[in-house]
Parts: sequence; structure tokens; C-alpha cells
Amino acid sequence: MITIKKSLNNSMLLVDNDQREMILFGKGIGFGAKPGTHIDLAQVEKVFLPLSDLKSRHFLSLTDTIPAAFFGISHEILILARSLCGDKLNSVLLFTLAEHLHFAVERSRSGQTILNKLSWEVKRYYPQEYSVGLQARAQVNEKFEVELPEEEAVNIAFHLINASSQDDDSTAHQQVELVNRIADIVRYKLGKTIDTQSVNYMRFITHLRYFAERVLAGKIALTETDDFYQELMRHRPDAMTVAWAIRDYVQDKYQLTLPKDELTWLSIHISRLMDGQ
Repeated sequence: MITIKKSLNNSMLLVDNDQREMILFGKGIGFGAKPGTHIDLAQVEKVFLPLSDLKSRHFLSLTDTIPAAFFGISHEILILARSLCGDKLNSVLLFTLAEHLHFAVERSRSGQTILNKLSWEVKRYYPQEYSVGLQARAQVNEKFEVELPEEEAVNIAFHLINASSQDDDSTAHQQVELVNRIADIVRYKLGKTIDTQSVNYMRFITHLRYFAERVLAGKIALTETDDFYQELMRHRPDAMTVAWAIRDYVQDKYQLTLPKDELTWLSIHISRLMDGQ
């Protein structure tokens, strides 16, 4: 049985679900809600994280200091992001984005700007997240009658990148930097111009994004499927040589040993870039 504990604002409720605190979101769900009464589930649009640790408590405290309008627009951005970037984004994004946008609007009104040193990389390697960032910036500008700097589109994209991670300890900056570094290694080793608009390059970058996430989370699977690896060794030693350069970089930077499966997939993508197919 879900019982209301507190109305956080017109769109958010703190509830008790079998002695577990959770946050429910829905337009008008908190209006007139009374503690101790039961919630009509038909009004619920989204269920957010159980509140059981200090980090979750921090998110809950934000509802006392951040105007409800920022949670409302963050919810709209979250829906947009999931439609464009997939449903992998975690629910914590509602709170981290609301907090960020609140301070971004305050900074804009006081004439302050936070620069992002990885703007070029985000635009190039995370075009979907950046597209959401651009649309989100436009929505915030219209709703709060401000003019956020263009840099904010990148900052919002970073929140989306962080929210897509399965590991809370990995960061958007680290992921973007690793993807960029590996792409640099490949360009240098190939010694040729790569068509960055090609389907194969886009697939390669997508592979690198998930690869970077696994590396940063320390979740490289230690599988050693030998057949395809040996085939590539025989037929595409040029691509395997580039993959080995990536292996050496990851070993030196993160003290991780890449298994043959990871090298095989890297080599397959690299060989396609070499062939320009």
C-alpha cells in the first residue's frame, strides 16, 4: 500500500511503499495531497529512486530549496532525452539536472559563465546528448526569460552522459576524454584522413563510448574467445596493431588488461575504418 508522507511540490510526492520511501512524479499529483492518505496510481507518471542512503537524502533535500518549476522542466528534458538517447538514463538525472539548471539560471542573471574545456569533444562524439542540450537550453531560456550561454548545452549534455552510466563513480569528463584519446590514437596510427561522417566511424565512436564506460567502471569482462582473434591476426594484422596500441594505453593509464574479445571488436571496427567501407 502506497501512503503519502509529504507533498514536495505540486508535481512531486514523498510516499511510503511497504516501509520504503520513494518519490512519485505526476502533473498536479501533489496539489492538495494529505499525509497519511493513499495515492491514486492513475496520477503517477514516474516513480523515482527509493530513498535509503545519504546521496538520496541529498536529492530529497533539493525539493526544499529549488523551485518546483525546475523539477518540472527537468522532467520534460528527461522525457526528451529518453526519446532521443534511449531509456538507459537513470532517474537521478531529474534531481541533478534540476539543481544544475537552477544554478545556471542564477548565474545567467548575475552574468556568470562556466566554461567547459571539452565542448568540441562533446559536440563531435555525443551529438544526440548535445542536441538534447541545445533544445533544453532553448526551453529554459523561454520558460525563465534568460539567455543561457551556448556553453550550457554542453553542460547539460554532460549530465546526460553521466546519467547513462551504470556506475556512479564514472564521470562524464573522464568518459569524453577517454573516447577522444582513443580516437586520436586510431587517427595517428592509421596516418590517413578518416571520414568522420561515415556510418562506420559513427559505429566506431558508439563502440568506444560503451568501451570507455566499461574501462572507467573497471568492468572489462575477462573472456578470451580465441577463434576470431586468431583470424584477425592472420588477415588483419594492421588493424590488430592499432588495437594493441589502445591496449597498451589502457594498460598504462588504468592498469587494466584488455582480453582478446575486446581487442577483437576494436580490430573489427578499425579494419572497417581502414577499408573506408
